[in-house]
Order: sequence, then C-alpha cells, then structure tokens
Amino acid sequence: MKKQILPLLATVGALTLTSCFQSETVIHLKKDGSGTIVEETSFGEQMKTMMAQMSALGGEGADKGKDPMAEMFSEEKGKKKAAALGEGVTFDKVEKVKLGDRDGYRVTYKFADINKVKFDPGDATESMKPPGADGEEEEDKAKKSDPITFTYASGNLTIHMPKPDPKAKKEGDDSKEEEEDPQAAQQEAMMKQMFADMKISVRLTADDGIAKTDATYNSGGTITLMEMDFGKLMKDPTAFKKLQKANPQTPEEIEATLKGVEGIKMESKPEVTATLK
Repeated sequence: MKKQILPLLATVGALTLTSCFQSETVIHLKKDGSGTIVEETSFGEQMKTMMAQMSALGGEGADKGKDPMAEMFSEEKGKKKAAALGEGVTFDKVEKVKLGDRDGYRVTYKFADINKVKFDPGDATESMKPPGADGEEEEDKAKKSDPITFTYASGNLTIHMPKPDPKAKKEGDDSKEEEEDPQAAQQEAMMKQMFADMKISVRLTADDGIAKTDATYNSGGTITLMEMDFGKLMKDPTAFKKLQKANPQTPEEIEATLKGVEGIKMESKPEVTATLK
C-alpha cells in the first residue's frame, strides 16, 4: 500500500498542487477484453491562478501566449503516457470539461487487450507536471510503485495489485521518539488548508456490468481500487501521520493500518477477481 501512496504524496508535494486538484481514473472494460482508460482532472481557482501567473511571468518552462493547462494535457503528453500504459494502448482524445465549479480536462486512452495494460497508481498525477518539469531524477524513479496488471479470459477478470517489498524495513523500528515541534499546530493548520479539497481515485467498471466479485469496495458494478480524500484524512492528523509512517507487508497489515482511517479506500487483497455479465 505504501508503495502506492508515497509516490502520490511525493508528486503532489513536488508540484505544489495539493488542494488545487482532483483526479479520477476509470478503467472501462468490455466483454471482449478491450476498453478505455478515462482520466478526469479538475483544478481549483488557486491552481488556475498560479499557472496563469507562471505563464504571464514567462518563468522557466513557461511559454507566453499559451494556455499552461492545455500544455499540461497536450496530445503529445497523452501519446507518451499511452506508450507507458502497455502494449496496444493508444491515445484517443483530450477534452476540456467543466466539472461542477471546477475547470478540468478529460483524457481518454483505448486498449485492445486488458491483459497488456499496466496501470501505475503513482502516475495518477503524472500528466499534471507543469511545462519544464518533465525531467526525472533517479531517486524519483525509485519511488514509483509497481503497476496494477490484469488477467482476463472468457468473462473472468483477475486484477493483480502491486506487491509490497518484503525486504523493506519497518520505518520507525529503530527511530527515537519524535520531539514535539513547537510549530506543529501551525503546520497542522496549514496542511489542513492545503489538502482540504484534494481527491484521487482509481476505479474499474465493466460496460455490461459485473455479475460477482470479491473486491473489497464494489458498488453498482464499479470496483474501487484506490480512493483518497485528503480533506477527510486531514481531519485526523494523528491517523494521517500514522499512515505516512506505516509500511505494511501483508494484506492483514494493510487492512489493520487502514482500519478506522476515514478518507481512504485501498484494495488490500493481492488479487481481486470479477466475473462480467
């Protein structure tokens, strides 16, 4: 689980997007094994203002006269990401959309065979890197999570969730008790404001419906593989800090770590099965 959460936290921190965005990815699966991956990303006023200022000032990576949002969701970037999603995945289209009171973009990818799709939850915010931020350090590469993969035949789907690293050391085992930070209250208030409206989710749905599944989170034939509502998480900073430090290595540990933590749904099973209608 941590291998999925930390890349998201690192990316968000690096891009300073925090409360400014919401991201939802839905994998639509057809009975023949083909389908689409639809990513919807919307932005708050703070993010739009920041990007407009960056463009106006002509800072590094900015291109005066061009819409920075459009650059972030360009066809070029879409095609590049399609190649990373697996063999046979192609970029279909990008649309500017209005989601409630938020402006956003919807990017659609097509795949011919879900068996070849590799979806990395840590890439949920990849396309939102501002112009000039395409470079990637080796340390950042190491933080990327393993991808979600799929096995499908004759209407039967198995979703293979990323496996924890068995060699990973439990964080905090040898650490000393943290000293109380005199600025903790101020930092906590700032974090609550920053993360107030941030949401990220990854779901899978079958076009003709799902007859049965052992997924932990299944509603109306839609399986939720990951859902993080940081506004709810930040209502309990203690639980949030515990979540950051946790390094569960088994499904049982993952389930125990998430128990009672409001604002997060994470599939703990190493494999999820589903039978399509």
